[in-house]
Amino acid sequence: MMTKIERIRTALAGKPVNRPPFSIWYHFGTQHASPERTAQAHLEFFEAYDLDLLKVMNDYDYPMPNGMEVMATADDLKLLTPLEVSRTPLGQQLKAIELIARALRGKALFVDTVFNAWNTLKRNLVKEAIAGLMADYPEAVLAALGVINSNLMQYALASLERGSAGIFLSVPATEESLSREQYEKFMRPFDLEFLKAIQGKGECHILHAHGEKLYFDRLLDYPVQAISWADLNGGPTLAEARNKTSLTLMAGIDHVKFPNISAKTLRDQVKSALSQFGNTKFILAPGCAVPTYSFTPLIRAVRDAIQA
Repeated sequence: MMTKIERIRTALAGKPVNRPPFSIWYHFGTQHASPERTAQAHLEFFEAYDLDLLKVMNDYDYPMPNGMEVMATADDLKLLTPLEVSRTPLGQQLKAIELIARALRGKALFVDTVFNAWNTLKRNLVKEAIAGLMADYPEAVLAALGVINSNLMQYALASLERGSAGIFLSVPATEESLSREQYEKFMRPFDLEFLKAIQGKGECHILHAHGEKLYFDRLLDYPVQAISWADLNGGPTLAEARNKTSLTLMAGIDHVKFPNISAKTLRDQVKSALSQFGNTKFILAPGCAVPTYSFTPLIRAVRDAIQA
């Protein structure tokens, strides 16, 4: 009988496990809450569904410069500065990480979520202005990404020091987000710089390739232990991915349709994934966060199927 920690470490090492590890996640809506409540929500979720690996959501915001609501010009971007992340909302996340680490020590591994520099710039700061800024002020965007990436590296190292087993790096390297040329210029160099900074400081770094029309082949040299993507929602199939990389694969469950399909269909997805990979270098997981309104019996059906 393997422990949860042994199961994850064995899977990442490419050795046979008694059964593949299982993880699932959704957004708890605790971005307004204290670190104590955020940690409690994660730990209760972990216990309720008997997860092998906990993915900690990171919904505290990257801070906007004082007095601003949106950044839409090159001059706006110049206002971004190095941060002491513990004094920002991300410091709340670090406190939650400490509490989760204390509760799970010796029991299970967990990873902390980080949205990459481009994603952070878009979703937290410039919003719909991103396309125009990349087109009209590329050098200002690059400088801003450098500042953000440095702050994110500082944050990730602090999270790892507090007990995270790795970073779950969300990378929207997809046609829906930006062109291939823009990915090569505005995203990939910063991703690699970030991952180099944390290399060797965690045992379970996971690249989350977010989106449908992925530049998948350009992600395969990222220095991580596993890759997560939506194999049932536009990404390469499990079999195609296995032919492309020796990384541990983290996929198998349809996160989009999850709350609206039957337990039987979900069990069939588990069986299909297991028939392809059995018990080596595979973690059963959704392609992304499942909807928060997903009912308990469905999550338990997936858990029971993998534990059967």
